[in-house]
Amino acid sequence: MQKKELSKLVLTTLLTGSVLWGGTAFAAEENLQEFSLDTMVVTATRTAMTVKETPSTVEIVDSKKLEQTQAKTLHDALKGALGVNVFNDFQGRSNVSIRGSESRHVLIMVDGKRLGGEAAYNSANAWDVDRIRMEDVERVEIIRGPAGALYGSDAMGGVINVITKTPDKTTADINYEYGWYEDGKGAGYKGNLYLQGAEGNYSYKINAGLNKNRPYLDPKGSGDSMNFYGKQQPLSLNVGYKFDNGNELSVDFSKIKEENQKSTTSTTVMVPGKVWQDKVQTIYNDNKRTDYAITYKGSDDKQDWMFRAYKSVFDKNYKNQNNTRMTMRGKPGAWILQDPKIDTVKRTLSVIEGKDTFNLSDKNKLTAGFEYRKDESEGTRLKKPNTSLSGSSARDAFDKADINYMAAYVQDEFRPNDKWLIIPSVRFDHSDQFSNKLTSNLAATYNAADDVRIKAAIGQGYKTPTVNDLYIFWEMYAANRGSKGQFYVGNPDLKPEKSLSYELSVEKDWGDRSTVHLGLFRNEVKDLISTRWTGEDTEQHPDIYPGVTGDMIMAYENIPEATLQGVELYGSHRIGKDIYLNAGYTFLDAKDKTAGTRLKDRAKHQVTFGVSYQPENIYAWDLSFDLVSNIGYYFNNGDKSTMGNFVYETKDFTIANIMASRHLNKDTKIYLGIDNISNHQNFGPYSDGNLGRLYRVGMEYKF
Repeated sequence: MQKKELSKLVLTTLLTGSVLWGGTAFAAEENLQEFSLDTMVVTATRTAMTVKETPSTVEIVDSKKLEQTQAKTLHDALKGALGVNVFNDFQGRSNVSIRGSESRHVLIMVDGKRLGGEAAYNSANAWDVDRIRMEDVERVEIIRGPAGALYGSDAMGGVINVITKTPDKTTADINYEYGWYEDGKGAGYKGNLYLQGAEGNYSYKINAGLNKNRPYLDPKGSGDSMNFYGKQQPLSLNVGYKFDNGNELSVDFSKIKEENQKSTTSTTVMVPGKVWQDKVQTIYNDNKRTDYAITYKGSDDKQDWMFRAYKSVFDKNYKNQNNTRMTMRGKPGAWILQDPKIDTVKRTLSVIEGKDTFNLSDKNKLTAGFEYRKDESEGTRLKKPNTSLSGSSARDAFDKADINYMAAYVQDEFRPNDKWLIIPSVRFDHSDQFSNKLTSNLAATYNAADDVRIKAAIGQGYKTPTVNDLYIFWEMYAANRGSKGQFYVGNPDLKPEKSLSYELSVEKDWGDRSTVHLGLFRNEVKDLISTRWTGEDTEQHPDIYPGVTGDMIMAYENIPEATLQGVELYGSHRIGKDIYLNAGYTFLDAKDKTAGTRLKDRAKHQVTFGVSYQPENIYAWDLSFDLVSNIGYYFNNGDKSTMGNFVYETKDFTIANIMASRHLNKDTKIYLGIDNISNHQNFGPYSDGNLGRLYRVGMEYKF
């Protein structure tokens, strides 16, 4: 889409929304769809509170929205969310950021439990948004802005909490979906079985799936598949018991296994017309994550408490394998298997936590909690400074490291009168490798009128370096033939990242049909962790990098100061009984204040728009359309000849999706849709990772 056309689209979207919102003062009041401002959320304050009254900027993706868009993964569910950017890299990994934050500054949780992923600075939640399935999900709560005072490390940019269903009856759901890219360049299927039941004091949930996709080939004909492909097998189990006094015990187990690979075929001419070499490079990226949890909770008139212990184990196994053969005068020789390059990572996250909310009075509610967390990593990507590589290659590095964390927090919800809600909070963090830190937050909601609310917040954030940040010692092979690789080296002297954030917003309602939100935000980050090329190559230091030549040395460092600030506007409106509209706009100014440059992989302007038709008759077609326009998207377009001379480009692109569904009978539903209608394609080592138009056809059966 051309910039002129895109600007026209943006203007039309905003004007349409303005007219609709402005013309609703005399509309009859009727109930909105399942999600409304009175929907209860738990992520913003760790207590049950409506969207309307919470001082945080919250967006809910409810079960109706998930069903209507046929969202199969968290990636699908986040499409069109205001200020949220989900982007892919050339390996097919999905990263998510909020308001321009780094992906590692967005905490992703399932029912309040954080996930153990790769913990890399540039891929902290890579793959996770595609691993979390939606069949068992009641809603997704999105907190835009820092939440470090309650959630500590990883929540400097925001929080995404996936809330799963609570079984109340026995049901089963089977669905199958097949999808393919434009021109048949890639295809795959997704199948899932979900069972839930409740009998007496017991309840259970079983969710099992099998996903498989085939490669998307480079249209230039190189034979290079642009992303990893293969099988994904998710499984989750939950058993719950409700005691006669109302207390609840639940046990959770989940496992996801991935078998992914990427193949590249190339031919090198040695003697024209006589001798040439064929090479097939296959990269295997097989992952497995296993999660265990036990939760005990209860409540009465005076308090609401929870105690939980859980563990998340992530295993990554990466193998780069080359097969070569020589062909002389048209006679091919035997294939020769070279020694594969092996990369293994194991991360274990163990957590014990608890909280108690005390109802001190009608005007005062106090929440106190604690958390112990142990983060352990081992594998070929680690080397501590005291580890010797004498007599071996740098590629043979293997080490172990761990960090222990302890934290305690207190939050007070104070309601001096019907107009004010004031929430101060404070958190104490201790780590065995970093100094103690006290962070605080002050937020308030002021009801200026029955239909007007003013919200404000100021808070601190704090994130310690991960084991990966401190001790990584890993070679990333060149993404392009003939280019240099990159050798990443951790920095044990890294400082924790710190932030100070401000937020001010106004919300107005027109009956139950419409609402508008206007907000200002600013996040000042100090000692932001990033990487840079040192200007040196590995062959200049053979004692440090034995056996490795031709790689650029990439060092981890702290950027003294960065600022992310902007404006966001959002509105929703219902037309008649069945048509729902929403539109939003975010302006983002993200700068490295030390260098005086923009931060890459962010859009200066983001426009979201959605419209849905939800008839009461289930045998009529249910329709939804949404788009996200990124204007002034600033990304790293690396010089592929050196991989060291980075060229930053600004591009505009729009991703739009449409979905239609209807019931064949009361139990069976069919659906079809198109993702990325405009067929936007931008993939490679430095891109937004879009692979083009995707067609989806599926069926769902409930009984």
